[in-house]
Amino acid sequence: MDEHAPSACAPPPERTTYRVTYTVAGAPGVRWTDVTLLPGYSQESDIPALVAARLTGRPADRGRITLVGLRAL
Repeated sequence: MDEHAPSACAPPPERTTYRVTYTVAGAPGVRWTDVTLLPGYSQESDIPALVAARLTGRPADRGRITLVGLRAL
């Protein structure tokens, strides 16, 4: 095989990035973050767990996150 030949691998899946507006139970105010999803790995219903994992390190804390808005970037 020629080292310089184009790879026969499929291109990476298309990513979708969302601007997520959310609140955290017991904390004042509304916050926002950007979350990127990969088809086949994560979906919109996973966003509260992803945000919780960023905040607390525990995806199981997803119940503390309330989504206020979701906008594709």
